[in-house]
Amino acid sequence: MRRMILASIIAIAGASSQSAAAASVESPIAPYIEVAAEAEAKVKPDLAFLDFGVVTRAETAAAAARENASRMDAILSSMRSALGPNAQIGTGTYNLRAEYSPSREGGEARVIGYVASNVVRLETTELPRLGELIDVAIKAGANQVQRIAFGLRDSATPRRDALRDAVSKARNEAEVIAAALKVSLGPVQSVTDHDMGPVRPFAQDAVLMRAQAAPATPIEPGTVSVRARVLLRMQIAR
Repeated sequence: MRRMILASIIAIAGASSQSAAAASVESPIAPYIEVAAEAEAKVKPDLAFLDFGVVTRAETAAAAARENASRMDAILSSMRSALGPNAQIGTGTYNLRAEYSPSREGGEARVIGYVASNVVRLETTELPRLGELIDVAIKAGANQVQRIAFGLRDSATPRRDALRDAVSKARNEAEVIAAALKVSLGPVQSVTDHDMGPVRPFAQDAVLMRAQAAPATPIEPGTVSVRARVLLRMQIAR
């Protein structure tokens, strides 16, 4: 696991407050050093998401839709055969539209055919077989791979690692500031965990695939990032 620690935002504050209602001066707030730090854990994914596209053209809408449905059935059948009955696969989006000829000056565009497009979405943990699965889809009739993304089934462990690194970074930054100011750090006043949202998956851009693509399409999963951010406030010792 490789971790990358990002930049921090530093603030030093010390203030006192006065109660106007009671007309009495409160005890001054202890001066403190406040540091924001962010850390990132990069880990190998164990989950993949594939979007296969089927685009068909015909002179009529019915013919385009019929050809598309035939290819889609073949893709679904091939995927279930390759992955078993528990394969996480289904239709993502479907579109049927008219295709027009380029309009000339003074003329109107005319319908020259119809285009049907359908997307099959696959979720799998069998990352070593991604190239094989892409080839299976292409042979069954897919002519587009619209998305390849990677994620984690459980991000709790890498998030804890990122959180630990973020806290350590914040503490180190506070110590550097205190040393530069020639003061000593007191106890921790507060620490806040800022949720950085879900795992950031690595995704490859949409790629147009040919039906004659060579077998064993190479796929490199890379890494996914899990991030954590904390805001640490430490009292300056008197």
